[in-house]
Amino acid sequence: VMTYSSFMSAWGPGPELAKRFREETGVTVEFQDAGDAGLILEKLKLFPVDVVLGLDGLSLDQAKARSQWRGDFEAVDWAPLTFVYRDGEITPPKSLDDLLDSRFKGAIALEDPRTSTPGLQFLLWVLETYGESGGFEFLAKLKPNLHSVSPSWSGAYGAFTKKQAKLAFSYSTSPVYHLIEEKSSAYKAAAFAAGHPVQTEYAGVPANCARCTDAEAFMRFLLKKETQILIMNKNFMMPIKPEAKTGTAFEKMAPVEELKLSHAKEFLDRRSEIFEKWRKLGL
Repeated sequence: VMTYSSFMSAWGPGPELAKRFREETGVTVEFQDAGDAGLILEKLKLFPVDVVLGLDGLSLDQAKARSQWRGDFEAVDWAPLTFVYRDGEITPPKSLDDLLDSRFKGAIALEDPRTSTPGLQFLLWVLETYGESGGFEFLAKLKPNLHSVSPSWSGAYGAFTKKQAKLAFSYSTSPVYHLIEEKSSAYKAAAFAAGHPVQTEYAGVPANCARCTDAEAFMRFLLKKETQILIMNKNFMMPIKPEAKTGTAFEKMAPVEELKLSHAKEFLDRRSEIFEKWRKLGL
């Protein structure tokens, strides 16, 4: 199973998920680390696997164009994306425009859209909001307020949790992690009136799978209520099966206005050109 680093880490859902699947089926799961989810398709060319887990919804068209797949992709979890901050440390932003305020100078941790799926979501959000020309002008103005642009979500969020940055682009569910694991209510998710992009993570079985029957069993296993609860509580994302969040902190989360990235495909079809413009910004 190829997935991203935080999913297969000791604190992520991977180890327990593999343990339960082996107990249920007798099949051993071996994880292949893709780094960030944005690198999965690149790594897949080098390391054939039976299941891919963690493709962002924005990557599905590219995945279908570059590889053959057995059956459909299955959504595994989802969450809106926003900026996470520590209560009392700053006055949070309420819009993308707010991010340009001088109070955020050197304070924002972002992810690189070329390697990170949250980073790509942020770039597309900016381009959707301001248009291509206006979007890159916005990013140029944002540079002084950036603490760092990391190749992965874990790098950006790590800078934030180490208090090197005061804002991190992350999931609106991230504060639930701190609430459950650290018993801390200090972490909050900024709410923008204009809404937030949503990231959905998918799993799929490559057509060149070696253990295809086991791979399909694993796909079914991912959607079981008990597995969905495990993924929710370890990956800190909303479950695809709504019943999995009943009676949990996730059920109590305030609803977030979702923003549809209507022009995402248009920009993704020109991915190389868009990424070159990003590179020239020197972010």
